[in-house]
Amino acid sequence: MRTYSAWSAARRLAPIGGLAALLVAGWACNDFLDPDPRDVLAPENFYQSRADAVSAVNATYEANRAVYLLSFWYMSDIASDDVLPGPRFGSDGQRMSAHTFDASDDFPIGDQWRAEYRLINRANAVIGRVPNIQMDTALRTRLVHEARFLRAHAYLNLVRFYGDVPLVEQEVTSLENLEVPRAPAASVYAFIVADLQAAAGVLPATYSGDDVGRATRGAALALLAKAYLQQQDWANAAAAAGQVITSGVYSLNADWRDNFRIAVELANPESIFEVNFDGETTPGGGSVHTLFSLPDGYPGGDAYGIMTVTPSAVAQYAPNDVRGLGGTFINSPYVNEEGDTIVWQQPPGPAYIKYLDQDNTQNLESRSWVAQSNNWISLRYADVLLMYAEAVAQGAPATAGSALDALNAVRQRAGIGPAGALTVDEVRAERRREFLFEGQRWFDLARYGQLDAAITEKTGHPPKGPLFPIPQSERQLNPQLTQNPGF
Repeated sequence: MRTYSAWSAARRLAPIGGLAALLVAGWACNDFLDPDPRDVLAPENFYQSRADAVSAVNATYEANRAVYLLSFWYMSDIASDDVLPGPRFGSDGQRMSAHTFDASDDFPIGDQWRAEYRLINRANAVIGRVPNIQMDTALRTRLVHEARFLRAHAYLNLVRFYGDVPLVEQEVTSLENLEVPRAPAASVYAFIVADLQAAAGVLPATYSGDDVGRATRGAALALLAKAYLQQQDWANAAAAAGQVITSGVYSLNADWRDNFRIAVELANPESIFEVNFDGETTPGGGSVHTLFSLPDGYPGGDAYGIMTVTPSAVAQYAPNDVRGLGGTFINSPYVNEEGDTIVWQQPPGPAYIKYLDQDNTQNLESRSWVAQSNNWISLRYADVLLMYAEAVAQGAPATAGSALDALNAVRQRAGIGPAGALTVDEVRAERRREFLFEGQRWFDLARYGQLDAAITEKTGHPPKGPLFPIPQSERQLNPQLTQNPGF
């Protein structure tokens, strides 16, 4: 029986680590920020004009694609209690799910680290160089604070995955600046908060035209709420989430499925921040985990059936929950929108269908690794409502009306009716149902203090700790990097 890593499943090629590194390197070399040996466009003579400033920020957004293509959801979801690898999943997915990985697992653990710091360095270049460009002051200020948002986003991922991490505040321009020790997590969080508070004070509430999808004030506040929540700073989390709620900019989609429909990406009222994949200019892209989780032989294109939904995740959905059977996952046999009856052996259980847009011709008829235009949804309004509800349930003052109403808005949209009381357990259960396979579960379990119990139930043994190891490849390059306990 053949087994597949993420890349070999998609491209029938070599093991994932080297190819993933090549992909990321290829993206880094295919944009204007890298010097072209034919004209040697160095940073010192690039940051000259308004167009240069916009292009530099756009390149920072582009770097976010590498962050969310593969390694992020391997760590946030496959390592959680929501996903089981099928027998054909390669050793990378098996080790991640079984918690037998270690610091030598360069994919996904090293790739995630490198992708985040690549983005941070691009953001630092913008923050350090764009203020010196003679251009429209308001636009220049906005661009710098878009970069600060993106930098904070990257650091929030890093500190939640790895704990103490190097805090690189300025562009790295020489090898001498690479050996940076780990900063305490508290210092990293303080840096994140400062970036997001500054961004929230400058960024606009909305954009128009081609600028739709850029970081907004609401995105900065929502991410700030998430940073506070992970630190269990309930009062500040409620305050930040409350500002998003009372802004009047966002609302829940009436149809939960609209969160995952390509036709309304970026433009639906629930969308706060997405990582944009166009399916044309980047290899792979979007929610490619759909290709790995759709059952083998699903008509219309790539479908590999290499992972399934855990029984505990399936069991949480009531029969009338639109997010459950037919929404997040399907069972065999399944009748699709085209009327085809699909029966499968792989995966050996329920298959994820959450990101398959059944109203999109490409998703239904020509799905492929190299042409996935589904965005990665980083922040949406349901998350803000449930962060607010969690913070208030933990004792924070209500700053934006009833937290029970916030919780029940999400529940009623799902068709399961209201909760009778606001409790921490109710909110936690709702987060799992709402965000299954959206990159939330690992962080939620860590915040709840439930990682040991959840992973032990899944694997038969506890995880080595609440953090991932510092990649050994990075420790070889930077001897000042210490290792996390357990590794």
